[in-house]
Amino acid sequence: MRLRLYLDTSVLGALSDPGPLERIQATRQFFDGLAQGLWEGFVSPLVLEEVSRAPDRVKELIARELQRCSPSVLEESEESVTLARAYVEAGAIPVQYEDDARHIAVATVNDIKVIVSWNFRHMVNIDRKRWINSVNVREGYPLIDLVSPWEVRYEQG
Repeated sequence: MRLRLYLDTSVLGALSDPGPLERIQATRQFFDGLAQGLWEGFVSPLVLEEVSRAPDRVKELIARELQRCSPSVLEESEESVTLARAYVEAGAIPVQYEDDARHIAVATVNDIKVIVSWNFRHMVNIDRKRWINSVNVREGYPLIDLVSPWEVRYEQG
């Protein structure tokens, strides 16, 4: 079974980044792997909404990549909204970054084990992972991993 990955908006946004070169290369390799079918990609309406606010040039670039990789769209649900609220209430995600909690919750309730993100401040860091997973355990959900494209690009599915 292929590894199921939730793509947070920062990964899509990195397609238009001016640098650093290593980040651009890792992002492109990640999307090449998705397009080749090494992994199964997922996004949510929240990702698409955030992308819609980008400049036209960036939106077009992301739209082409989404078409090439064909990620499935996971809907938000009452369950995911409740879990997102639990992340914020526990302090796992700051209230002003509630959308980050929504991304994590959508992936978690849909049994996606890995979120791929370039958001090191609120998602891909040791402290956040511990807080998020403590909420998941308390609420009866499995552990989830939050990683950067650097950590995924060598996974073979």
